[in-house]
Amino acid sequence: IGIYTSGKGSSAAGLTASVVGSGGGDFWLEAGSMVLADGGVVCIDEFDKMREQDQVAIHEAMEQQTISIAKANLTTMLNSRTSVLAAANPTMGSYDPLRSNDEQMDFAGSILSRFDLIFKVLDPKDPTIDMRLARHVVQLHKTGGTAAHGSKFASTTKSANQKDGQ
Repeated sequence: IGIYTSGKGSSAAGLTASVVGSGGGDFWLEAGSMVLADGGVVCIDEFDKMREQDQVAIHEAMEQQTISIAKANLTTMLNSRTSVLAAANPTMGSYDPLRSNDEQMDFAGSILSRFDLIFKVLDPKDPTIDMRLARHVVQLHKTGGTAAHGSKFASTTKSANQKDGQ
């Protein structure tokens, strides 16, 4: 099971669970991403754009692998035995090799400590490679996903497909 969500558009309830009412006195639970991904992985893009109170809402889910609900006479504990894969951008928009990692991540220690692994993915500035990749992506869109012959990216894709017997 894999669930994708964007940190920018996610709320605490959308990540964990919420209590919804019909207006007539009936209430029920709606599972959020962390509950829906139980036994799988939840991928949170733009984690750096998530509000701090929404990050705090997933503390219990990441540490205890449960989500506690106590609202509208509903008291329960939901499983959220999920791995969290989160992607975030540096605070200044691009990585600065002259600044420390701590200066480039604007996260509370309480949320960072819940991640087992933290990787830094760098995109070295190389206009030649960037232009070649951009042309390849545009060509893929023009041809409906078929790589153009003769490009370095196309030959890599073609040889990988040939190995699979395609």
